[in-house]
Amino acid sequence: MSDKKTFNHNLSIFGWGALFIWWGIAVMIEPVTLAMTAMGTGLIMLAVNAARVLRGIRPVRSTTRIGFTIIAWGILDQVRLVLGLPSGLSFALALMVIGLNIWVTQIVRRPVLE
Repeated sequence: MSDKKTFNHNLSIFGWGALFIWWGIAVMIEPVTLAMTAMGTGLIMLAVNAARVLRGIRPVRSTTRIGFTIIAWGILDQVRLVLGLPSGLSFALALMVIGLNIWVTQIVRRPVLE
């Protein structure tokens, strides 16, 4: 038990370190967009939970949900960039992805009332 607890703690520290390194790279390198930064952030979060699962540790649900949410927003924001749409839409896309995440979570968790 202590081994798993120690691994989980160290994995969290590694994940935070990876996030700060990634964010630093994103700030330093000009062609890295906010969308790419978001997708990388989500991938790091999902990778930490994947490592937990591989070690037999229960993944953190909120980390998984936030990881997928950030990846979805990043993908949509990258599409926005490719289409040349205004930057103000980035925040609107983030709000829409969060709202859809809330809906989907409720639909999946609770059975439909008759």
